[in-house]
Amino acid sequence: MTRALADSAVLVAAYVAAFLLRFDFAEPRWGWGAVLCGLAPAFALGWAGLLLFRCQRLSPRAISLRNLPRFLYAAAFTVLCQLALRYVLFPEDGHICLRPTAGVAIIAGILEIAGLLALRYVRRIQLRPIEVADLLGRGENEVGTPAVREGFRGKTVLITGAGGSIGGELARQVLSAGPRRLILDDLSEAALYRIHLELSEREPGADLAPVVADCGDRDLMRELLARERPDFVLHAAAYKHVPMMEANPCEALRNNALGTRTLAEEAKAAGVGTFVLISTDKAIRPISAMGVSKRLAEIFVRDLAGGDTRFCAVRFGNVLGSSGSVVPRFREQIARGGPVTVTDPRMERYFMTIAEASGLVLQAATFAKGGEIFVLDMGKPMTIQALAETMIRLSGLRPGKDIPIIHTGARPGEKLTEELGLAAAHATRTEHARIFVGRIPQWPPEAVAALLETCRTLSRKGLALTVADLRRLLANEGTHA
Repeated sequence: MTRALADSAVLVAAYVAAFLLRFDFAEPRWGWGAVLCGLAPAFALGWAGLLLFRCQRLSPRAISLRNLPRFLYAAAFTVLCQLALRYVLFPEDGHICLRPTAGVAIIAGILEIAGLLALRYVRRIQLRPIEVADLLGRGENEVGTPAVREGFRGKTVLITGAGGSIGGELARQVLSAGPRRLILDDLSEAALYRIHLELSEREPGADLAPVVADCGDRDLMRELLARERPDFVLHAAAYKHVPMMEANPCEALRNNALGTRTLAEEAKAAGVGTFVLISTDKAIRPISAMGVSKRLAEIFVRDLAGGDTRFCAVRFGNVLGSSGSVVPRFREQIARGGPVTVTDPRMERYFMTIAEASGLVLQAATFAKGGEIFVLDMGKPMTIQALAETMIRLSGLRPGKDIPIIHTGARPGEKLTEELGLAAAHATRTEHARIFVGRIPQWPPEAVAALLETCRTLSRKGLALTVADLRRLLANEGTHA
């Protein structure tokens, strides 16, 4: 309603200002009364143009130069109708209220375009941007709880993959807890530079140590862990993109599974207090190279449980807004005017924001006693189709009309649905309402040793390694008590 009133005011102002400009602010020869009489038909024609070209439906949030043609067409329609009134229907001066001069009609059209666009641009500036949390359809989980602050205050913490979406948010939340020293590890120099600079500016006095290193490099990690003696290792470094790992299964095995085992072994040797593996719901009955590699990582980490180091893993689903999520891609596609590409209208996923997923990981880390696989309650699943439609609507556009949605088919390694395993038969509650401990059988040491040796042998196949080779590694899982 407010937008309609504002648009009406622009149409009236454009009409009156056109007469003032055309006659140099002098009274027209017909008198102002005739001008005011002509306001009603001009106003009606102006609204007819707005409705005909759907300018009124366009949200200020979605306004951009690519929408300019709509307003040009609407104004042109209004001007042409007024000129038709003057030269075709009512050519005599006696109908002046229905036939403004050509100059007035054209000036009014130009002012109408400028006013309507300016109104929407001003409104767009005032609107807050679409927040990732707006897409959840539920409230965010609490972050920065007292238990997390108490658990990490004064501690030395090493975060691998610190330049990534999850690793970076873990670093921010740990920093806010007041650690003694925060070690940021990433193989990407550029990503590490960005997060180190951000954290340095946020907490100028914080003790930060950026380390450019492959966390699967045994000698380098042994040296780093022996020097730093961290209380916590938060292992977020991993290859996470499912289709990319389907094309590169050997790297999924080397980095996600064997690299994790190497780091975990060195953490145990260095006497690290708690080692947390960031895992995924795709490790449940995995079919993709990425899912298999993360399940292997879970098996290898749990095998080391016992002794002074508490090993655990935390599983969760998709993270909205992360570098590998669909949200940035959908934003780009909507900004281009579409189409938005959805793999399958039935495909659904569990979603969390980066902040709440990281907060729950830190909370779970404080619960670790050794050997747990924590599972996070991520609410109800959402179809990718619904997520795309929500983003389009929040942009002020109509799914399937203003922005088309096309279906491209599921990509290699993707399931239509994921699962979290939160049923009572598969998980045990913790003191936190959204954190559970999965009831997942642990492999016996001799089976893990054989599996590890097989993985090392397979990793030497390089590009010849197939996803089928990886799947066979877990073909009999469930037989180990």
